[in-house]
Amino acid sequence: WLPVTEEMRLTDCGDWPPVRILGTSARFANCQNCHGSQVEVEYRPELERYETRFTTLQINCESCHGPARAHVDWARDGARAVGGTRLVALDTLGPDASLNVCFQCHALKRSLGDVPAISPGIQPAAGESGPAAGAPGDRSSFPGAMAGYSLGLPVIGDSPYLPDGRIATFGYQQTHRSSACYLFGSMTCVDCHDPHSQGYRDVFGNPLQGRFDDGQCTGCHAAIAAEPELHTFHPTGSPGAACTTCHMPYIQHPELADLIPYGRSDHTISIPRPGTDEEMGLQSACASCHRDVSVAELADRVAEWWGDVRPHRAEVAALSRASAPGAGTGGLDSALVVVAAAGSRHALAKLMAVDAWVLGWTARGGSRAEGSLRDDAGRALAILAADEDEDVRAVAAAALHATRGGVGGVRAFLDDLLRTAPDPARLRVLWSTALTQWAAAADRTQGPGAALPFLQRAQEVRPDAPETLVPLGAGLVATGDVTQAVQVYLEALRHRPDDPVALVNLGLGLEALGRGPEAEAVYARAAAARPTEALPHFNLGNLRFQRGDLEGAIAAYRAAVLSDPGLARAQFYLGVALINTGRLEAALPPLYTALEFAPDDEEILQVVRQLEAALRRR
Repeated sequence: WLPVTEEMRLTDCGDWPPVRILGTSARFANCQNCHGSQVEVEYRPELERYETRFTTLQINCESCHGPARAHVDWARDGARAVGGTRLVALDTLGPDASLNVCFQCHALKRSLGDVPAISPGIQPAAGESGPAAGAPGDRSSFPGAMAGYSLGLPVIGDSPYLPDGRIATFGYQQTHRSSACYLFGSMTCVDCHDPHSQGYRDVFGNPLQGRFDDGQCTGCHAAIAAEPELHTFHPTGSPGAACTTCHMPYIQHPELADLIPYGRSDHTISIPRPGTDEEMGLQSACASCHRDVSVAELADRVAEWWGDVRPHRAEVAALSRASAPGAGTGGLDSALVVVAAAGSRHALAKLMAVDAWVLGWTARGGSRAEGSLRDDAGRALAILAADEDEDVRAVAAAALHATRGGVGGVRAFLDDLLRTAPDPARLRVLWSTALTQWAAAADRTQGPGAALPFLQRAQEVRPDAPETLVPLGAGLVATGDVTQAVQVYLEALRHRPDDPVALVNLGLGLEALGRGPEAEAVYARAAAARPTEALPHFNLGNLRFQRGDLEGAIAAYRAAVLSDPGLARAQFYLGVALINTGRLEAALPPLYTALEFAPDDEEILQVVRQLEAALRRR
């Protein structure tokens, strides 16, 4: 709820009008597949609508354990044939595979859509093929298969994490990947959470009383349990003596500010650092209880009790220095070098370092002469391009491609990466998506001219994919090359003829070139191919209105607002078209709706006032 003194527009409510769907779709804000089991969503052209199918709106066995038909058949077989239960025992999984079972839902992640059949070459590289089903690179098998998602891509372009891995925006469970208990131990979600009872347990599986039971920690840290007050400096049994109070404090998600209370437990399992925590924009665990004590006093007390607090790990310290105000290029290069030397762990730190380095390169206008693989940054990126984590490999390759892809040696290195990749199709998707996300970041900070090179590189990686061609077309339009953009959209439609976004963008490009009749035909084609899309109808209405076909415009605007009631301009133009045909009373409802969604639009307000006055005179 909001205090009554606060006002929110309808459009400030997330995903209004209601287009949030259950299931994963690139066209809508969505709940992915987390709030149900075996959720599938697809557009049904014969029904002219999207259809969502699911087994149950609860979380069933197959959500975690995978397809279980063979298990059911085995259970029904009285002879219990040799071969066991026909299900993978989840408690035998390694840490990352176990985490990925949970991270299917409990993580910030980027949907990749269907990983396509491979396209030949960067420009070109033949001989690639995806792994056969069941082969080492096959990502379709359960459990823990993240085939449709990436955990690393949400870091790129607009990282949600602070340098130490704590959340800077929204989301908290996947910060576990930055905890020392994961990086230097083997802690997984199910070491503390019982997925069946929804209760808490220790590492040995013993049930605990609740989330504040120290057994979650002392199962591993037994020495502290022997004499807890020597570690906590708080009386045993007091709130301040609980392990979670200091190391898993509830942190208000920064993205929500303080308007809506939404504190969640810090899964980085951090060490309280009064002063340092506040510099990062968070409240230290100490300050969450001792609100009447200054940060400086709290820092002094921590030093008095524990002496020098354990320093940040090298990669975290390097990221902190690189992100500090006034940090120069050397800090970004140094962070890359440090994370490249970090070994097989801390993928998130590696991704953050590469992302910060590329954004720094962009902020300088990409002006530094392209390097090779021999300078510090080039060597570090080459090491990261061979990392165990697939997201790190792809993002490092994308960074090399974006910043020094014109150098022959770098190009050969990247081609070799593709030739030897266990799953080149997936590598290309991750690689090109990182480039498009950097393009969006460059556009926000430096303008479309800085974004276009990233988009062109992405198209080199996936030359036939509408996912790279459509953004490239938009980048070309933004930089003034509409003619070339039209050709790019046509190429995208050659591979996906009914792509609604490509069709709408093609129509806009044709309009900009003065080819109105062709644009109208494209919009009509888009509206027929995907009637649920509002923009083809809206743009079709605009062209009909311009050439005087008011009835045709009204029909198109009605179809637009049926699909998207919150499209204020469509509501407004529908009202104006009705006024122009003499239907004054019928014009009021869409105009009022337009005003609901755009209450500050003076043009809409003026027309409403004029219409109300005209109706009063009548």
